[in-house]
Amino acid sequence: METTSTPRLVSAFRKAYDLKKGRTELEGAEAGFTLIELMVVLLIMAILLAIAIPTFLGVKTGAQDRAVQSNLTNGLTSAKAAYANGGTYAASVAEVAALTTAEPNISFENGAATSGTNNLAVNTSTDGQQLLLVGQSQSNTCWAAEDNEGSTVSIANTPSAAGVQYSHWTGTCSAGAVPATSVWATHY
Repeated sequence: METTSTPRLVSAFRKAYDLKKGRTELEGAEAGFTLIELMVVLLIMAILLAIAIPTFLGVKTGAQDRAVQSNLTNGLTSAKAAYANGGTYAASVAEVAALTTAEPNISFENGAATSGTNNLAVNTSTDGQQLLLVGQSQSNTCWAAEDNEGSTVSIANTPSAAGVQYSHWTGTCSAGAVPATSVWATHY
């Protein structure tokens, strides 16, 4: 004997059970996203990535260059402190040893600078009045810091002005062979 109240009773029990479990009536009926909605979200994400990736790469290159510039500044500061004590820059090999002691986190080399943020090439003039530090960033840009305490230029293609000068170029990074086309300035 089935009565007409049985479906209503089952429905009432189902509603009570759903309320106890925290479900709503519409849940399940409209759950999920349509294909159009998902494609719109993917399109928005693609546009944001197209904007963000070039910006990220530009920041990364700038950071690599700044790391080498920072090492050049630290090396130059240590070398100038030794110059202030002794009145001259030591010969290149001795200057490399002195700078390595003063700045152990930076690898100083004689000749060409190898790629990497912590490698700097060192060259000093024969009269001990000029110092050239060259580093190559991971973005393959050569950066140089030069200090001329004298009145003559002994290192080729470096500025004759007294004081600290900076330059950058692409190509071979060597403290012994600065390109003739290098432009020097009082800042990076």
